[in-house]
Amino acid sequence: MTVYILAGGVGEKIWPFGECRNKAELPVANVPVVRLTADAAFAAGADRVVVAGWHMMGGIKNLFLGDGRVTVAEIPPTRGSAETLSRAAAVCPPEGRFCVLFGDCLYDPRDVARLLAAEKAAALVSEKSNEPDGGDWITVRTADGFVSGLSGHAQCPVYSVIEGFTAEEDFLAFADAAEEFFDEVQVGAMPPHEAFVELALLDYARRKAPVPAIRAEGYFVDMDKPWLVMEANYIRTMALTEALEADELGEGASVDASAVISGHVRLGKNSRIGRNCTINGNIWVGDNTVIDNGAIIDGNVVVGNGTIVENFCYINGGSVIGNSCKVLHAAEFEGVLMDGAYLYHSMEIEGLIGKRVDIGASCVCGTLRFDEKNAHHKVRGRTEVPRSFANGVFIGDYSRTGVNCTFYPGVYIGCNSAVGPGVVVTENIPSGQRVLLKQELVSSPWGPEKYGW
Repeated sequence: MTVYILAGGVGEKIWPFGECRNKAELPVANVPVVRLTADAAFAAGADRVVVAGWHMMGGIKNLFLGDGRVTVAEIPPTRGSAETLSRAAAVCPPEGRFCVLFGDCLYDPRDVARLLAAEKAAALVSEKSNEPDGGDWITVRTADGFVSGLSGHAQCPVYSVIEGFTAEEDFLAFADAAEEFFDEVQVGAMPPHEAFVELALLDYARRKAPVPAIRAEGYFVDMDKPWLVMEANYIRTMALTEALEADELGEGASVDASAVISGHVRLGKNSRIGRNCTINGNIWVGDNTVIDNGAIIDGNVVVGNGTIVENFCYINGGSVIGNSCKVLHAAEFEGVLMDGAYLYHSMEIEGLIGKRVDIGASCVCGTLRFDEKNAHHKVRGRTEVPRSFANGVFIGDYSRTGVNCTFYPGVYIGCNSAVGPGVVVTENIPSGQRVLLKQELVSSPWGPEKYGW
């Protein structure tokens, strides 16, 4: 079976983390999410994967370089996911039944396997609850086990979404003919000008053949906003670490006798846990990584390859530390640190930190709101209140800060920006900006005569 992974779009809603990568490259526990999806598809029996998109596809091509099972189809910009599928199928036509998944989504591999094992065309449907409402989703209705309808901007606390689907070759005609308006909306709503593949599937179900709905049983995160990237990382971190039932030490790995470990450790080749470290949970560590000199890891954590964590730093449970990172003297961190980021000295940071970001000494993230509520975020000009991970700081790739900066809850700093020493960041900073604190100096005479003897 051929599996198409749709990676179209430029990731505007995940700003600033879509500026330097295709959104399908977003890391989840240090692995690009599209790699995880492709691996899940192959494990479920797929014999070919086609990744289709146009925004910054070089990274995806490099990721799958040498993997003959994967074709990266770089296509022109399209009018929506339905046309993205059509163009991908034109480049790599399916042979019989095929599967469609989405490039920026974290899938439970068990659900991918259940979808590919279906005997007929089917949709994988995930029920979501405890969300503010369904207004940010294309929601799906089912009746008697089949897809019966869709709704955009549905106002309901419990709803379902389509994770992906399988189809026969005759479905491609419906994808080609998909309308450019999402017309399944309430009266008075304004449908976006986009050809959604979900609408093509509903059209197929109504006019050609019923589409069974397979209920997903595992996790699913559509990472179209920055806090959802954090949620996906947390979920996969817990899945990886909780699966550890015994210590796993690779070739050349070691644990110092002075380390206090309350859990299981998985250490890659030549990695080590050194003097006086405390590990309160299970940790999953890559190759050539050093955790040393009093470092405290307070819960289940994933750490990448070639990283240094040492000198009495503190990492909270559920966090991900990327490849080639440094977390050093008395730095405290919670969240996701992408590849090559540095936390050098005496800071307290929570959030999503892009690759090659350097955060100056004594910077702090003001994550505790006095009203104990989540910060409001602006996504393409629209206010949203995340259910979780709302109060951290979100710093784009290749940015840096000076010493003693303070970040208000939920602020964003764009890519390739510099924040000078002592700046209190109360609102978002665009990409490509330098922000410096302007101070006023007052001079007056001073000397020993001021002391009275």
